[in-house]
Amino acid sequence: MVDFKKLRDPEWRKEWEREKKEREKLYEEKEKLRKQTVCFTGHRPDKLGGYDENNPVMVRMRQKLFEVIETLINQEGKTRFISGGALGTDQEAFWVVEALKKEYPNIVNIVATPFKNQDSVWSDTLKYRYQHMLEKADEVVNVEELDEYKVKGQTLGEFSKEKMKKRNEYMVDHSEAIVAVFDGSRKSGTANCITYARNQYLGHQLWRLYPQVDFDLDITYLA
Repeated sequence: MVDFKKLRDPEWRKEWEREKKEREKLYEEKEKLRKQTVCFTGHRPDKLGGYDENNPVMVRMRQKLFEVIETLINQEGKTRFISGGALGTDQEAFWVVEALKKEYPNIVNIVATPFKNQDSVWSDTLKYRYQHMLEKADEVVNVEELDEYKVKGQTLGEFSKEKMKKRNEYMVDHSEAIVAVFDGSRKSGTANCITYARNQYLGHQLWRLYPQVDFDLDITYLA
């Protein structure tokens, strides 16, 4: 039932207007950051030539990521980059951004983790590289701790495919451009990430690199 007495109360209306302006201001600030932000999604090492980061496929992908990220900085004005910290595309993208900070010191390198101890089952070498990445990051966001992205019934730090999905959703929600290393596999986290972006209607730019054709680039807009 509508409380007309409250609606006619000048003090209530004044407070309502103040809260409305505050919400609008927060939304504008969030959108401004989103339009400056790029996130990365893509395949794991098994689809990128293996776990040797210097294998020919990984080296070529790294070269293309350098080109794409520099274009996003210079032509699109992007300054914030979010990677998910997973092996393969995520980590390679992070280190490319980190290397580019020497030339573009204003860019921000962010890691969004799906849950704490994402590296718990990795080898000691991979764990070391992961921890080093977290130390170098300008910001680390542990998505499982955010109210909007929490997975009910699961404890903090517990492995979960659903938490990985939520991590992808967080990155998409906070980015305007998505760089995806994607071979078209339907059953993959990358495919789910792109599908989610299509369904959000936020006008994302999709910068897709095709690993099966020398990482050729295709740019589309997700209406």
